[in-house]
Amino acid sequence: MDQEKLQEFEPIFYPESIAVVGASKDEWKFGTRYLRALTTSGFEGPLYPVNPGGGEILGLKAYPNLTSIPGPVDYVIISIPAQYIPDLLDDCTRKGVKVVQMFTAGFSETGEEEGRRLEGEIVKKAQEGGFRIIGPNCIGVYTPAHHMPYGPMEFSGEAGSVAFISQSGGVAGNFIEEGIRRGIQFSKAVSFGNGCDLDSIDYLENLAVDPE
Repeated sequence: MDQEKLQEFEPIFYPESIAVVGASKDEWKFGTRYLRALTTSGFEGPLYPVNPGGGEILGLKAYPNLTSIPGPVDYVIISIPAQYIPDLLDDCTRKGVKVVQMFTAGFSETGEEEGRRLEGEIVKKAQEGGFRIIGPNCIGVYTPAHHMPYGPMEFSGEAGSVAFISQSGGVAGNFIEEGIRRGIQFSKAVSFGNGCDLDSIDYLENLAVDPE
């Protein structure tokens, strides 16, 4: 059971390839900031910017959609308006994506019926498509041993034995940054936002059997 739990979270903390949907030539956009943080942190797997305009972003070939990417995609970072995400998740299913991390907000955290409806729809699509969701409305994961920075933030410390789970992206970012400053070495951290699929209990159960 322990090994199964670790394998389940392997593509979450150690994806082999990442697509960033919402990267653009505007370097201040969060999609581009995610992409830049991955490149500067030394992520070793393939990185795929996804933008309808194609072209090149941060020196990488950009693809107009997920399904046009030639290689497999383990992990997708989403930074586009919420109303476009259901169609994108259909592409995730077709592409065989394993994990979707949504920086995008505008779901149940709004307290509005449309946000709750949309969140229910994306959960259903994930269940049918066989992939997991981190978020929505979150920064995502930090795995320094795998050169995965904390979201769009470009700081990265040495890998260690401390893990940190947070609903809030800001709290996690401040904790990691201050921890690095004080010599705390993290194995993993995650901001899970709304936790519509994976929530704090899921991450705790994984970390409880994680030898790191």
